[in-house]
Amino acid sequence: MSKPLSKRVKNTLIYVCVVVVKTLLGLLPMRLLGAVGDVLGRVAFVLARKEREKTLRGLETAFGDSTDAATRRKMGSETWANIGRNVFEMFRWATWPHAKVAGLVARVEGWEHAEKAIARGKGVLCVTAHLGHWELLAAYVGSRTPIAVVAKPLYDPRLDKIVTQFRSKWGGPVIPRGGALKGILRALAENRLIGMLMDQDTGDDGVFVPFFGRPTWAQTGAARIAQKSGAALVPFFLTRDADGSFVLHVEPEIPMGPGPEGVLAATAAYTAVIERYVRAYPTQWVWMHERWRSTPENRKGN
Repeated sequence: MSKPLSKRVKNTLIYVCVVVVKTLLGLLPMRLLGAVGDVLGRVAFVLARKEREKTLRGLETAFGDSTDAATRRKMGSETWANIGRNVFEMFRWATWPHAKVAGLVARVEGWEHAEKAIARGKGVLCVTAHLGHWELLAAYVGSRTPIAVVAKPLYDPRLDKIVTQFRSKWGGPVIPRGGALKGILRALAENRLIGMLMDQDTGDDGVFVPFFGRPTWAQTGAARIAQKSGAALVPFFLTRDADGSFVLHVEPEIPMGPGPEGVLAATAAYTAVIERYVRAYPTQWVWMHERWRSTPENRKGN
């Protein structure tokens, strides 16, 4: 069914703005881009009321017992500033060769865990989150080993094409989420490392596991595919240090046991690792996503 005219006009205006901004920002120095993104991210936090409220609710759910409202508002503003920096810097990187983009990562911790998993020859499921700079994570890892990325297509095919071009240039093929199993298994058979964002309340294939002390709906896709294929399940995160430099963290492989119990245990384990990183870098996670939208009561039957 065709979208309403008003929606099509709105989407076209957004697309045109993105193209114009992408072109203009590609001409600016990197340091200035980061500063502009920081400021505009903070402005967006103030102006986008609904998204600001979601951000503050998420922070209160996670840290309400240990922080006051003013502290959480400051954390929320810094969260949006980080997203602004990420987006604006990506526009500049679009003109760079892959090696130069990967060179932005100043330090790597735990790469031996990736090497051990790759050596098994059955592929690696890179479990990560919308934390730090996940797009740069794919670019860096793709500079060292063949990769693929699982991603949900954007609402506008034209915008999706721009983002897919970024990802394909810096890493490997993009596997659309939803019916992606065949593509994932094919990539694993090629011993690729596959990036999977596993920190959101989506889909019906999930279980409730602890996250910030609350039962939280977590996707089981990575665990189920690891169990089926024998691929290694390894958490990766790329964070921004206080001086603006980037650090890649690779965690030890998550053990994968048999049956539903194995899927539950692995899902709980990688969710716990995600929580540890969110606690360590709270202003680098996407708090505007309603992580605790699902409850055991409203998910009955799943």
